[in-house]
Amino acid sequence: MTGRVAGRLMKAVFVAQLGVGDTGAGLAQGFRELDWAVQDVDIRQYIPRATKAWQSRLAARLLRGSVIREYQNTVLDVCRSFRPDVMITVKGDAISSQTVTTLRTMGIKNVLFYPDVDFDHPGVDEEKFREFDLIVTTKSFHIPYLERKLGSGRVAFVPHGFSPAVHRPIYRRMSDSERTSDVLYAGNHSAYKQLWLENLIRANDRVGLTILGSRWKQRILKSPLYGQRVLGALHNAAYAEAIQGAKINIAVHFGKTKSGWEDLVSKRSFEIPACMGFMLHIDNPEIRELFDVGREIDVFSSVDELSDKIDFYLARPDLRADMIERAFRRAVPGYSFSSRAEQIVSLLRDSGLTG
Repeated sequence: MTGRVAGRLMKAVFVAQLGVGDTGAGLAQGFRELDWAVQDVDIRQYIPRATKAWQSRLAARLLRGSVIREYQNTVLDVCRSFRPDVMITVKGDAISSQTVTTLRTMGIKNVLFYPDVDFDHPGVDEEKFREFDLIVTTKSFHIPYLERKLGSGRVAFVPHGFSPAVHRPIYRRMSDSERTSDVLYAGNHSAYKQLWLENLIRANDRVGLTILGSRWKQRILKSPLYGQRVLGALHNAAYAEAIQGAKINIAVHFGKTKSGWEDLVSKRSFEIPACMGFMLHIDNPEIRELFDVGREIDVFSSVDELSDKIDFYLARPDLRADMIERAFRRAVPGYSFSSRAEQIVSLLRDSGLTG
């Protein structure tokens, strides 16, 4: 599938946070691999100017309005000169409704890729969704809600993915003697995640747990998790190495939000296999559609089941190695952001938004 039409490349402008490993950067690279001409407008070039120049959160909030206006003007200037076929933004918090409306008057199609569990985030306005030609959500449970709100034909489901640039194995093979942790949880803190891990330690004090992510150290000072290995946040290659270096990776998500929604899968559901990590994932129908349970990954529904499966798999390194290989082949390249970009391009063509 190529990005050529009428003797030229199809053109897209990506309006998002576009650092290495970010969702927007992964999708943009996927479009490039499909022979699209892609122009980036990276929000990171604007917001850090406000937050780094002032050592006060209040000052940053006061500056944010002017910085965002400058960013909107840049988006419009880039689109006027580049004349893309499509503008694609991730989450939509960095682009205003007025900017999207102006782009529509210029004949540019607008796509929102939405990767979060709910819409209760600063800068995210559900009324703004009406201005987009296509909304692509990574949450299957969003589809009925968004179709009731926006009508059918403008909403599509494309699962999360991983960034091939950073989520890849550092070592082709690892023996258990080379691995750096027994059981790893990677993810920023939430009360739901903490409860799962606390109950695991209560059920099985033999578990040697390592935790990666933000906000853990200050939250577990009086917790059963105190004394476990907490490394803080790791990113890109260091994150991939930690995932691959664990004998077992636990995948538990944020928990229910105020909306009542709860993640079935997250980026980590794809990053762990892509980094050649062994995955024990909280059970649900969606993860079972994505992976062959018992052959590629395994799942759990209770703390006791998680504890039992940790003991089972720690004692069977050869079985884990075989399952890691099969899960890796399933995920790579099929669940990459490059493949997700191809799905989005197909949606654009099938809906008549591009040639």
